[in-house]
Amino acid sequence: MQQSLWFPVSLLVVLAVTTEQVVTKGPLLHLDTWIRDHVLTLVAENPYPILDRLAEHWSDMGDTKAAAPALILATLTAAAWTRSWKPLLSALIAGTALFSTVIPGKIIIGRPGPLGAPVAPGQWGWFPSGHTSTAGICYGTAAWLLGICFLSTRARLRRTLYAATAAFCTGVGVCLIWRDYHWFLDVIAGWCLTGLTLWSLARWASRPRPRSPRESTRDAAPER
Repeated sequence: MQQSLWFPVSLLVVLAVTTEQVVTKGPLLHLDTWIRDHVLTLVAENPYPILDRLAEHWSDMGDTKAAAPALILATLTAAAWTRSWKPLLSALIAGTALFSTVIPGKIIIGRPGPLGAPVAPGQWGWFPSGHTSTAGICYGTAAWLLGICFLSTRARLRRTLYAATAAFCTGVGVCLIWRDYHWFLDVIAGWCLTGLTLWSLARWASRPRPRSPRESTRDAAPER
């Protein structure tokens, strides 16, 4: 029990530290500047323009227009397969966690983006990264639901799905930094929120019960 709590506690500590540093404009912000300067140098020296286009499209995968439909499709598929409302509840909890943390954080903290333009009244700030959080929570929840429903007896495939999803969502955050859309600490905060949300779902949310092979065979058999 205690060992399992190290993960969320560590994420909470990192999130608290980064938030405090952003609010107080602490010395850790120099890390943001240092990383941005080096990334901009890499971008300027990059001889392959296709990498910039790839990063642009990859960062767009954190938009709600891309991530929300993926979560909705996975949720409806899991609900239909298990004949249960539990996937709908899990998706609702994930979406609530996303919008109840990211949007208030952006509004209250009001951090300017890497380009330095001040946040105008009525606009949202850049901390935490919305695209990073949206990608992690939406795709992560979708993968969790599909893994439980379809790969419950195939641990290796389930771990592969989770690892691929984690790599994909990590790439969204990296590409946001590469394209100079977000500071490094913005992305770190988004990853922390993602980890806390998915950990909470996996620990406390009611898991949909996978259909047994007998049920699947019975449903597939023609009527006589």
